[in-house]
Amino acid sequence: MSLRSSARTAGLQTLGLFLLLAACDDTPGQWSLFVYPDARDQSNWLRTDRFKSESMCRQAGEENIAALPDPKKADFRCVKTGAPG
Repeated sequence: MSLRSSARTAGLQTLGLFLLLAACDDTPGQWSLFVYPDARDQSNWLRTDRFKSESMCRQAGEENIAALPDPKKADFRCVKTGAPG
């Protein structure tokens, strides 16, 4: 392997590592998911916090409902809860 191709390979590996680390953002999100197993009973709910976006929250809501015994009765909502603190 030539010195030039070794340098290129090392550069690509460094770039890949940088992009991977940039994608790892562990700051808490500002969206909360409320799942109602029976949409008619708003007093019975499950809450999950810290979604980074509304779309991530909605996806989790759909997945949670699909896992319930009677998904047709269930509902969910995503609420922006403000700055985490």
